[in-house]
Amino acid sequence: MRDLIIEILKEKEIPVYCVCDGLRESAELFFIGKNIDLTREKKARELKLTVYRDFEREGQKYRGSSSVYIYPGYDRARIEGLIDGAYASALYVENPYFDLPEGKYEEQVVKDSALKDGSLTDNAVAMASALYEADHETEAWVNSSEFFSEKETVHIVTSAGTDVSYVKFNINGEFVTQSKANGNDVELHWTFEYDTLAKDAIRLKCAQALKTVYDRAQAVKAPADLSGIPIVLCDGAVKDFLGFYLDRANAGMVYPGYSDYKEGFDVFKDANGEKPDIVMLPDAPYSGEGVRMEEHTLLEDGTVKNLHGNVMYSSYVGIPQIGGYSRIRCAGGHTPLSELKKEPCVMVKSFSDFQVDEMDGYFGGEFRLAYLYKDGKETILTGGTVSGNIFEAQKNLTFSQERYEDAYYEGPAAVRIG
Repeated sequence: MRDLIIEILKEKEIPVYCVCDGLRESAELFFIGKNIDLTREKKARELKLTVYRDFEREGQKYRGSSSVYIYPGYDRARIEGLIDGAYASALYVENPYFDLPEGKYEEQVVKDSALKDGSLTDNAVAMASALYEADHETEAWVNSSEFFSEKETVHIVTSAGTDVSYVKFNINGEFVTQSKANGNDVELHWTFEYDTLAKDAIRLKCAQALKTVYDRAQAVKAPADLSGIPIVLCDGAVKDFLGFYLDRANAGMVYPGYSDYKEGFDVFKDANGEKPDIVMLPDAPYSGEGVRMEEHTLLEDGTVKNLHGNVMYSSYVGIPQIGGYSRIRCAGGHTPLSELKKEPCVMVKSFSDFQVDEMDGYFGGEFRLAYLYKDGKETILTGGTVSGNIFEAQKNLTFSQERYEDAYYEGPAAVRIG
């Protein structure tokens, strides 16, 4: 099918294009309690075609683009219709001209991971077994769970000579913990995603989730006003908090002026606390445009070392083509969590929805579970909110020595703000 698409493009004299051909295979397990309720295997193929069209208006040169998705079973006539429609649409997208990076044929890359050594089903079973090893409490338990063990094979071909492919593995899913402690019936929903056989990580996540749901069953309504009390963010919220810096370093934010980041920019110049060292990690060997992905330093001692982004915005900003990143590793963190909890503070363990605004830096949300440390005692809270602004918060950060890991983050498991 990929060859047919390229053949049609040449026949229609469409000279600039990018074809991203993806095949996703999966083994899926569904549990009720500790018992398997359903197993199945799936395959799905999807081709994303982006066509580019060069034109001029009022002396300005543009390169418009439009993308369509093509699936197995589409006949030639339908594919031709989609391509014609995309090429016509590209004429109305007035993006300033940019070049696609020149590439070449490269041998297929298989992303290194322990998941590649076992079958998809075996990987799902291994992760499920690890999760349920932590499910041995009497006051809290895993109500249900779902595991999706995936293998993705991607082949990218562009008109600029790029012809690359890769294979990567992933395991993701969700589980529900339940507790009827203290006369309450509480359920909490958890998601996970790893790109390796992270049995220790999912075992720990389950153990913490069981403690969280048990404590949630005993929590009291949070005070209406928690402002002025230092905040401790945990786990996924730390990832989202630090992800703000990755978002601000995207060329798509820099080019229109939404972000003032550039190489050498001191993000933490007014900081009195810790300055995070952050590395951008590839979640695949190549971007969807065929750009080779490698590790790159994002922040070093609080200073921007690299920007990232897609081909178009990277060209506009004038930075090297390194692709766009969504995964980070943060070094540092030397303070035990027990010290981060020094009073007064509110440590949020579980949010119903945590948001970070990449434009103005405001963050916060309503929490399911938090611990208030004040006046020499611990109070378990629910139903409250915390908020702040990263531009102020980053002046005084302290990171935990304990670590947290998932498919898109490696780094401190907690950060104290204030």
